[in-house]
Amino acid sequence: MKIRLLVLAAGLAFAGNSFALAPCSEGSSRLFDNCVGAHAYANGDTYDGEWKAGKKHGQGSYTWADGERYEGQWDNGTKSGLGAYFWTNGDRYEGQFVDGIYHGEGIFTYASGRTVSGEWDAGKPWNAVARDASGEVTHGFSEGVPQCRKVDG
Repeated sequence: MKIRLLVLAAGLAFAGNSFALAPCSEGSSRLFDNCVGAHAYANGDTYDGEWKAGKKHGQGSYTWADGERYEGQWDNGTKSGLGAYFWTNGDRYEGQFVDGIYHGEGIFTYASGRTVSGEWDAGKPWNAVARDASGEVTHGFSEGVPQCRKVDG
């Protein structure tokens, strides 16, 4: 499991390097195609990254007006691939996304230091291990069902 998470972290570290796309022209994001650039939305949200056919596509960072942020891969305007989502309270998820939801290998780290790492299915831990802030296993998930930790006695 640790090796898979290290590979995942390495993928996120290198994901920020985009291929040499031309800068986007000034104007509406609808005109952005096969380019890299930033767009500020009327509601205060911002996106900085790669575009295709007027949609977020490739590597990019989206910041909501409330401060929440996603950094990672986009596919046709949707969070898909490796990415990281940061909440304003300090929680974060780093891992795989499918259709905008965490799905696949990933780790959810709470601001308190607690973690849930492993496989996720449609935004929920599927085959995963939960640890407290000191790293001690507290419980797990098997096919989405919470499992009590076995205590040696």
